[in-house]
Amino acid sequence: MEEFGTDGWWSSLAHTRLSINDLSTAADQPLYNADRSLALIFNGEIYNSPHLRQLCEAKGHRFLSNSDGEVVLHLWEEEGADALRRLNGIFAMVLLDRRSGRVVLARDPLGVKPLFWSSDGVSLWFASELRALEAAGAPVGSPDVVALAQFLTFLWVPDPRTPFANAHSLPPGHSITWDRGKHHLARYSDPIVESAAEDNLTVEEAQREFPDRFKEAVQRQLLSDVPVALMASGGIDSSLIWWAARDSLARAYTIDWTGESGGERLVEDTQAVQLLQRTFGTPVTYVPGRTVDVAALPHSGDLFADPAVELCRQIAEAAHADGHKVLFSGQGGDELLGGYRRHLLGPLAGRIRSGRAGTLATSALTRMGSGALKAEYASRFALATSKADAFSSYMVLCSYSEAADRAAALDVSTAEVEDEVVWGAHRKMFDRTPTNWTMLRRFRALDLTVYMPGLGLAYADRSGMHHSVEIRVPWLDLDLVRWAMRLPDDALVSRLSGKQLSRQLAATVLPSQIASRPKRGFAAPARLLPKARAGASRGFRQGQYLESARSMTEQWQRELELSRHRPS
Repeated sequence: MEEFGTDGWWSSLAHTRLSINDLSTAADQPLYNADRSLALIFNGEIYNSPHLRQLCEAKGHRFLSNSDGEVVLHLWEEEGADALRRLNGIFAMVLLDRRSGRVVLARDPLGVKPLFWSSDGVSLWFASELRALEAAGAPVGSPDVVALAQFLTFLWVPDPRTPFANAHSLPPGHSITWDRGKHHLARYSDPIVESAAEDNLTVEEAQREFPDRFKEAVQRQLLSDVPVALMASGGIDSSLIWWAARDSLARAYTIDWTGESGGERLVEDTQAVQLLQRTFGTPVTYVPGRTVDVAALPHSGDLFADPAVELCRQIAEAAHADGHKVLFSGQGGDELLGGYRRHLLGPLAGRIRSGRAGTLATSALTRMGSGALKAEYASRFALATSKADAFSSYMVLCSYSEAADRAAALDVSTAEVEDEVVWGAHRKMFDRTPTNWTMLRRFRALDLTVYMPGLGLAYADRSGMHHSVEIRVPWLDLDLVRWAMRLPDDALVSRLSGKQLSRQLAATVLPSQIASRPKRGFAAPARLLPKARAGASRGFRQGQYLESARSMTEQWQRELELSRHRPS
């Protein structure tokens, strides 16, 4: 920790370094510019730092280390806060201008790295984890009822809310400038919406350009002075990363479901990874998947009710045990290229107005009690068609509860936790997307800007950092995302099958058994989930996931109560 003071204002910066680029002490943090007027603590990677470094050196800047983060300081000297728009990477950073006393917090445009903050109107606290924010003595406040209701709706909490009313997650692409007790929140980058200014690609252009665009993204993210490994699921997204980085990966890690029976057919994931191991020759560690604790509260202080959190943590633990600090993940491929079932059904459901008939069909399917996945999907689709607009239809496909469920769990009125309240972050983003975009593109934008930083990227980061492992996501390389948001629907969807670009590439570079695999989530067996509570509005696995979230909420509330009454 280092402390700085000016004109009666004091700042303390603390950082624990993972050491991935430039392993020498020259890259220890805080990083400084030449005259030490700027100090930086930085978590993440700047993938285009080699190019940016050359630009700065051409202007006479002298670097003190080979750290990718140091380029931020020199760009800041040239351009101030506009330097943030130049960065292609994953980062949470805090920059202190020692002359003015200003402090700037910034988070990467897609929210791969987290940054939490709190203020009492005079002082500002910040941390990379919610629990660290609490430990620093930040005034995080009381439980946020809306955030808890969102958790019961989605199994996670969308930015900028957290479970605490006065603890905030800095939204992706935003910065906060703190100046003598006052803070200003601003958006510095909006890559999804800004893509509307560019011309759409044709299907032919998309098919021609995609393979090279994707390979370039993967190669950019290999920037590291330590070995890079892979989190392999056996699906198309992680398998294409494996192909693109096959000569550079030190090892792959996967969850081993050998011997697991059930409708999820998870053993096929293990078999797929075994085939890829034979194809590429990369060593693979198979982590047994039978010990998954789906009810465990995350150590970071966040709330996630997704079994993938624990699976990801177990892979990070195994990688750390082998000495690996960097893992590639296939996160983001579905959100970017329309790979989820909801991307196909959402636009269709939004054109159907079944009204009460859809609600009755959902109730009938739920009462049947069938565990068949087809019945579950039909039930969700029927409920989605009962809504009055496309946005609401899509939100039904993304949620796990109704207002009555949430009100009962939190002992509040249904008005306090109704759909439009808990859907607030999604509605705000949806309304910002251009109205001339197709529904598929608007739904992809929703997933990239709300769902990914709230769940997939969030749990990957927390699970990895719990074991000092950085998880990188090549599918969300900023240049690739900007390009992909210009894709026409016809390049993504064909005959009710999504993610056509990645499937077409997979068909040419991966074994046919991998390229033709249906979409399957990174999940644990449903048998590990608790039984749905009697009276839950949603049946099937939705009711089970809701019960898991409800149990975790009760556990979180009990632990919070105990901690606040524990003698200090």
